[in-house]
Amino acid sequence: MDGTDDISIPAIPPLLAPGEQSLSDQAYTRILEMLLAGQLVPGEALQERRLAQMMEISRTPVREALFRLEAEALILRGPGRKLVVNDISIESYVRLLDLRRILEMEAAARATGRITAGKLAEVEAGLEEMLQLESVSAAQHWAVDDLVHHTIAEAAGNPMLTRTILDLRRRTHIFNTNRISHRRRPGTEEHLALIRAAAGSDPELTRRLMGTHLDHVRNAIVDFILGIRH
Repeated sequence: MDGTDDISIPAIPPLLAPGEQSLSDQAYTRILEMLLAGQLVPGEALQERRLAQMMEISRTPVREALFRLEAEALILRGPGRKLVVNDISIESYVRLLDLRRILEMEAAARATGRITAGKLAEVEAGLEEMLQLESVSAAQHWAVDDLVHHTIAEAAGNPMLTRTILDLRRRTHIFNTNRISHRRRPGTEEHLALIRAAAGSDPELTRRLMGTHLDHVRNAIVDFILGIRH
C-alpha cells in the first residue's frame, strides 16, 4: 500500500448527443458566464428562485449548478449560510495556475518511467477517441483531461503532492471546450505527447511538455476572460 488507493481516477462518462446538455449543465454554464462577465458582482447574494425564474427552469438544476460553483470556490457561504459571489480576479486565477504549473511539472518529471504499458494504452485510447469526435461534452472532456493529469500525478509517488494537484485542478476547473473550443484538438495532442513522454525515460522532456501545455491553457483562459469582460 502506498497511500494512494483512495485517490481514484474517474470513469469516462458516456457522450451526450451533439448539442445536448442537461438542465443542470445549462444553469451552470449561464451562471458561470454571468460571473465571468461581472454581471454578478463579488459579495452579491445568489437566490435559487430568482435565478430559476430568469432561466425559466426549475430550482433543482439551479441548486445543482450552485453546488458545483461552490465546490470550485467561485461562490461561497456568507452570513446566514447564504451563497454569495466570490471575488474572481485574473491575478488570483493566474496565481493558482502558476502554482499548478510548478507542482505538475515536478510531478511529471517524477512520474517519468513509472507509467505502465496498460495505463498508457488506457489513456491513449481515451485521447484518440477525443480526436476522432466532432462534438465532445464538457463532462467527457473533463474526464479525459482528469485521466491524463491524475495518472501522472499518482505516478509521481507522493500522495500529498497528488492531493494538492487534484485540489488545484478542482479550483481552476471553470472552463471547458465550450468556452475555449480552439484548445480541444491541440490540447488533446499535447496530452498524447505528454503521457507518452511520461511512459518514456526522459524526465526533463516530460517536465518541459507539462510546462508548455499549462502555459497554453493559461494563455487561452486569460484571453477568454479579457474578451468576455470587454
